[in-house]
Amino acid sequence: MPELPEVETARSIIESTVVGSCLTSITVRLPKLLRFSPIADPDLLVGARLETAERRAKILVLRWSNDLSTLIHLKLSGQITVVNGAHRATAGHPYPDPAGEYPHKTTHLSLEFNNDYTLHISDLRQFGWLRIQPSTTVEDFFAAQQFGPEANAAGGLDVFDLATKLARRSVPIKIALLDQKTVAGIGNIYVDEALHRARIHPATPANAVPLDRLPDLVSAIAWSMESGLAQGGARIVNNIAYPRDGFPVVHARKGEACPVCGDTIIKVRVGQRGTYLCPTCQPES
Repeated sequence: MPELPEVETARSIIESTVVGSCLTSITVRLPKLLRFSPIADPDLLVGARLETAERRAKILVLRWSNDLSTLIHLKLSGQITVVNGAHRATAGHPYPDPAGEYPHKTTHLSLEFNNDYTLHISDLRQFGWLRIQPSTTVEDFFAAQQFGPEANAAGGLDVFDLATKLARRSVPIKIALLDQKTVAGIGNIYVDEALHRARIHPATPANAVPLDRLPDLVSAIAWSMESGLAQGGARIVNNIAYPRDGFPVVHARKGEACPVCGDTIIKVRVGQRGTYLCPTCQPES
């Protein structure tokens, strides 16, 4: 968290509220937020118009009229909140309380726009980062990350590409899928969901997944992303994903009945990651 659905929801909120508006002020309360930034002075953005809000993998890209771009990675606990009086919209981590006062003590950046909206970036664990850089360098930055195709249905993931990447990996399939060079944007919640739907045990070596199962896996990855997007991202209650309309199906559902077969969902560790599965639907090889 946040993963592709949560970050895409944040992008959509920004696009619908502040794209086309000019930045009137910026307040940085946590200087280390800019620790990876090629441009250290955020005031260079003041006066510029926000032209587009884009996303690649789990990274937001805000492009400004002065040929600068802002790249934002929310990491484990980042939250985007856009406020205009009584109207507000939030995406990402559930803390701070979206209904509470902003800026919160964990709100590290606030951007005020000339349409009376303020965009707040909060981060409980302070792992997130923000980069300000020339827009002409954004594509080179992403090329250096070697991101794989996007995990959502429109992202271009196909069976041949996935088979080629998995054939070189002996790590568990869950760990291979969490590698953003394999598939971009997917994380712990949605990997668990995709592997359950594809009936693949998450500890199966990536290069041992039968080729005839990969079409189902590609379809399941897209399904998990689209399910998350339809909800505006996973709802997190007491630090676990809380199901809405039956999704997530297995993640954080330890001890509950699998809705497919009725067996009890269990929690194991795969590559140090808490992992939920159904032992009947996903038998070990």
